[in-house]
Amino acid sequence: MQTPLEAFFNSSYMPHGHCYLWQPGILWVNVLSDLLIATAYFSIPIALWIFVKQRKDLRFKGIFILFALFILCCGITHLFSIYTIWHGSYGVHGILKAITAIISITTALILFKNINTLLAIPSAQQLEEAINRAATEKSRRAHAEQTQKSEAIFKFALELLPTGLLIIDTNQTIRVVNNALAKLFEYEPDELVGMPLAALLNDEQAKFHHVLTQSYLNQPEQAHAMASGRTVRGKTKYGNEVWVEVSLSTHDFNNEKHVFASVNNTYETISDLNFVFEKSNRLQRVIDATEDGIWEWNIQSNDVWYSNRLMHMLGVNPDTTKADFNLWREHIHPDDKDRVLEALEQHVTQQQKYDVTYRGQVSPEQYQWVRARGNTIFDTDNQPLLMSGTLTNVNYLKELEIEISEKSRFLNAILNKSLSGMFIYDLPLQRITFVNKQFCEITGYNFKQLEIIQSQKSFIELIHPDDQVMLQTQFNDLFTNQNSEANSLEFRIQHQNGHWVWCFCKQSVYSFNDLHLVKEIIGTFFDISDQKEQKDKIRSLSQDFYTTFEQAAVGIAHVGLDGSWLKANKKICEILEYNLVELLSLNFQKITHPDDLDEDLELVATLMSGEQTQYSIEKRYICKSGRVIWAYLTVSLVIDEWDNPSHFISVIEDITERKEVESALAESNLALEKFAYSASHDLQEPLRKISAFSDSLSDRLVGKLSDPDAVYELSRITDAASRMRGMINSLLQLSRYSKHQLHKEQLQFSGLVELLKEDLSQAIKESQCTILLEQDFIIDADLNSFLQVLRNLVTNSIRYRDESRALVVTFSSQTINDKLMLTIN
Repeated sequence: MQTPLEAFFNSSYMPHGHCYLWQPGILWVNVLSDLLIATAYFSIPIALWIFVKQRKDLRFKGIFILFALFILCCGITHLFSIYTIWHGSYGVHGILKAITAIISITTALILFKNINTLLAIPSAQQLEEAINRAATEKSRRAHAEQTQKSEAIFKFALELLPTGLLIIDTNQTIRVVNNALAKLFEYEPDELVGMPLAALLNDEQAKFHHVLTQSYLNQPEQAHAMASGRTVRGKTKYGNEVWVEVSLSTHDFNNEKHVFASVNNTYETISDLNFVFEKSNRLQRVIDATEDGIWEWNIQSNDVWYSNRLMHMLGVNPDTTKADFNLWREHIHPDDKDRVLEALEQHVTQQQKYDVTYRGQVSPEQYQWVRARGNTIFDTDNQPLLMSGTLTNVNYLKELEIEISEKSRFLNAILNKSLSGMFIYDLPLQRITFVNKQFCEITGYNFKQLEIIQSQKSFIELIHPDDQVMLQTQFNDLFTNQNSEANSLEFRIQHQNGHWVWCFCKQSVYSFNDLHLVKEIIGTFFDISDQKEQKDKIRSLSQDFYTTFEQAAVGIAHVGLDGSWLKANKKICEILEYNLVELLSLNFQKITHPDDLDEDLELVATLMSGEQTQYSIEKRYICKSGRVIWAYLTVSLVIDEWDNPSHFISVIEDITERKEVESALAESNLALEKFAYSASHDLQEPLRKISAFSDSLSDRLVGKLSDPDAVYELSRITDAASRMRGMINSLLQLSRYSKHQLHKEQLQFSGLVELLKEDLSQAIKESQCTILLEQDFIIDADLNSFLQVLRNLVTNSIRYRDESRALVVTFSSQTINDKLMLTIN
């Protein structure tokens, strides 16, 4: 009985395809239609997501997202409708429709909730009208601002004029004055506006100056005395007399005539001449004090002027030597002369910048580096007139530049020959700005390729996705904490060929910006892919070793040179009945049976002396419970990298059960030996009498017995006695073998075959038997015992052969798991 939940999710309902009677036309029209609709429904959310992503100014992103989810769910229901054609999973289909319904209802509710806000969004026409109104208002405001700005510029220009300026109307009333004029007459500018012009004149000149000014207004010719510059006596606010030069001009403004007057203080003109003279003297003192040589060259007349400092730089005395153009030409080093003169020629003919550094002779024995700079005045036809400039001694800077260049070349050589990759990363730009040669070799990218990649995506995207956050975090840490050096880290970078390269990297701050924030980071790294691969191999081998060590069927342990247990697996703990902690607190001497300890220690000594590399021994251990067990122990000595003994590896196999079986077998063999010995001796005497009497009776009755049954029975007695004698001999032989001490030695099998052929020569001849050896080999065996085994095998082969076929006995061998297997066919 299905539960309601199981019935709801049961997919064994009749597929929808049965409703179509599985008609291919109807079925595939529905399948393809649903598939196309689902494709459209899946693409619309993508388009909406791109639209929302691009339009940062959207206010109703949530509605777009809900519409995208609604359409996406619709696409899923159409896609699942295809699935239900072949599978009756209507419960899942219903859940998908329910989810679609919830999202669609939510979308509709939110849409109606915001419909007033959406309706308030202006139409395209309303938006265009608002933009036009804003543009008109903006233009009006711009015009007003421009007017205000023009007036401000005009007033500012008035204040900048070094001469006094005033404007009067036809009534000779002052309308505008500048600061220079107000200062000249010791007024504030606002005090003069509105005052009559006569207030600024001497009382005597004020009487007739009004008439002259009115005459000028009526006939403002430029030849008039008032216009050409007239010197008058003025009167300051405090009654002081001041001589000024006045020049007039008339202009119409807003259909009203105004007079513009410029007023100069004649006293200041004289002071200006003195100032120019002092300035000239100051300039001469500066020229004499500067370290640069100053020159001027009249290109038309070829006349030159050199400062005293320049004459000294040319290696001549200015008091005894006349300045000459060739004087400068001859001091240029022969190797630099063509280059310097060519630069001068390009300047005066093509107006290129003249700035050249060359070696100049400063004394008969010495050349030094100097820098010549100059500029030329050209006429309207672009013909050079006058050239002036400076000559600076840059010998120290040039030598420093050469030294820096050599050090830079040396540093570049180091960077390019370095085993580590180096880069400089610009944090604000988030791009690499420098890489060395080793960086290119490790990553496979040259700098141009990196530039192209970084123009399309961030450098961080070349880092493995699992390592990007770690690297970005370190960049942020350097930027935030301004640490001079960061911790090292390992990350993977994608090689140009597509594979990942493991890098061990260390980064530090390289430069700061003007705000003392970190600008650039310098990083160095090594390719550790091989080390990582080796580490993974070592980890794998370590895991394999651990698995082998812990899950081995025998006990494995590391034992110190003093006998202490260093490491042991679970099996050895099970064998000795100790837990690991208890076992590691002991040494092997304490749990070795006293009767076996001396032999074990002697064998350990042979390992320490180098007589052998390993040994095996059967010994007894005393378990935690006191029980004594037998173990097969194999010990080898581990040598460290300095060829010193490090520790022992012991492999312990519990052979207690085998030993118990061997003991029981020994007891059984002993009983069998006793029985065989006793039986062979006890049966020998009766058998001898039976054989003697039966033989005697047979001899006496030869030819006398006529009863064939009696003859047959007598022969049977004789045969039985003979067989009994063979059995007794076998028992005696078994008894001797059991007591015989085996002596193993290396034997050539071909020699054993020859001995076998010699011992069984008569039987082999009678049976026409052939003995073959496929391939000779060597075995470890007791000669007599193993030869007897071979005799028995060949004798049985001869005895039980098929007499209808020729007998061939073949010996062959093969090695399996270091064991020799002998095959006899």
